[in-house]
Amino acid sequence: MECADFFILSLLLLIMKFRRRMNVLLLAPHPFYQNRGTPIAVDLVLKVLSERGDRVDMVTYPEGHDLKYEYVKIHRTPKLPFVCNIRPGFSWKKIVCDFFMFFTVLNLVFKKRYDLVHAGEESVFIGLLLKLLFRIPYVYDMDSSLAQQMVEKYSFLNFLSPLLDLLEGVAVKNAKVIVAVCDALAEDIQKYKPRKIVVIPDISLLN
Repeated sequence: MECADFFILSLLLLIMKFRRRMNVLLLAPHPFYQNRGTPIAVDLVLKVLSERGDRVDMVTYPEGHDLKYEYVKIHRTPKLPFVCNIRPGFSWKKIVCDFFMFFTVLNLVFKKRYDLVHAGEESVFIGLLLKLLFRIPYVYDMDSSLAQQMVEKYSFLNFLSPLLDLLEGVAVKNAKVIVAVCDALAEDIQKYKPRKIVVIPDISLLN
């Protein structure tokens, strides 16, 4: 997922209906902080939300190092000796971390009231469960179709394609806003009847 996606999503949060300072639960299913794409983007989101005065609880993987921002607290899943060097993309290591991420999130939700969940990648399904169980709205930053990505990477999952499409459709349809990376993706997910789509093309942040 590219940096611009998350950065502009943070600006989108500023113009949403929530005018008061928010309690935001940010789900980052990847190592943080590391000096690469998605972690850099999430760092930009944290900076903007902190400057705005929102209270942010971020749940992420055990790898990486903490960054300090006012009003931001980082919660990490347990560090396991056999789960290390987690790379981008689907893997069994991510499945293990996502499992613990779910229970870490539940623990936070039972203790605190959140106004919004910011979900990227596969954490959108945690966001979906939080909406169904606790009525917390979520924004889905959608860089690609997870269902299509899974089938393309693992051809033996072709038989599960209808089920994967169904699950993705439910996640898309229940999101408050979908932030799509391109017009093609936005058009493709229209079949799921999303509430609202905002297309934000990737831009280079090299400068």
